[in-house]
Amino acid sequence: MKKLDFYIIRELIVPFLIGTLSVVLMFQANTYIYLAKTYNLDNLPHKAVFQFILDQTPTYLNMTLPVGMSLASSLAISRLARESELTAIRAAGARILRVITPIIVFGIFVSIANFLLVELVIPPATKAANRIGVEIGIMGLAPNMKTNTIINLRQYTASFGLVERNGEDLQIKKILLVEQPQQDVTALTTAKTATYHNGVWSFHDSYFRIIKGMDLQVFHPLKDFTINEKIVPGDMFAPPVNEEMTTRELIASIEAGRKTGASTKQQEVMLNVKFSVPAACIIFAMIGPVFAIIFARSGGFVGVFLSIVLVLLYYNAFVISTEILSKVNAIPGWLAAWLPNIIFAVIGVFAIRRLE
Repeated sequence: MKKLDFYIIRELIVPFLIGTLSVVLMFQANTYIYLAKTYNLDNLPHKAVFQFILDQTPTYLNMTLPVGMSLASSLAISRLARESELTAIRAAGARILRVITPIIVFGIFVSIANFLLVELVIPPATKAANRIGVEIGIMGLAPNMKTNTIINLRQYTASFGLVERNGEDLQIKKILLVEQPQQDVTALTTAKTATYHNGVWSFHDSYFRIIKGMDLQVFHPLKDFTINEKIVPGDMFAPPVNEEMTTRELIASIEAGRKTGASTKQQEVMLNVKFSVPAACIIFAMIGPVFAIIFARSGGFVGVFLSIVLVLLYYNAFVISTEILSKVNAIPGWLAAWLPNIIFAVIGVFAIRRLE
């Protein structure tokens, strides 16, 4: 049986690579066509254009690895079924689940690789792509003034009433710094004005308060004070998108949002999507072979057709769930991210039981 596992995995590799890379190339070509249609490329640095596409490629891979897994699993099993090798394997007493086990194992490895891509590669690559996008005008010009801004600053959650940008410097008014040194204890620092220059925050006309429970324990004025915390000022006017954040950063952002009463639903969806999309590789590794077996007698093209249909159905369900259902208050963020996986996993398990 070890020879069977090796043979099936060997049959997976080529269609997996072809399916994944072809879709990635399609995304890259579409991005270049969009840039060519929208801008005069003669006025843009060619290096910046191709660097932008290169930095976007990890995001394309995140969505196309499940495509490659679906294509590979369907084609591999279709070939076994059409050449009667599957019949021989079944005649030897092997169950369907035993036949698709090496495909599921392969899908697990692809899923892990996808998650590592999401966690380690996509956030910095997306940041780089967005910075280049600003430079070539894809994202437009960021404003020079912003109101009601909230950021994390050292141990504080900082709220700024008005922020004005002058190059890489900031002028700030109506500041509130919130920290929780102990449970049920909140420390509030207010300042009328502040400045940011080269990583140094300077706060002026400040007052310090400590609130324990509902009671004010301490209230006294502060001298001007500073915090050393370097940021990219442009990020305050065009905040990092969820795709730029690692899992830890998303969790911290969600916790900070909850403390200030801000809505964190979309961030919760994105946090779960970091796991649900890679997990889709395992789902496709399970259901692709099953439907390939069911329709194997329909012809050699059935593997490709099934993989395309499965992917289209999944991503339509994914968009509906994460973009539409996630806005329904009664549906938690984790369910919106995982619902397509749950549905397809249930279908796959049911189909395997029917085949057995």
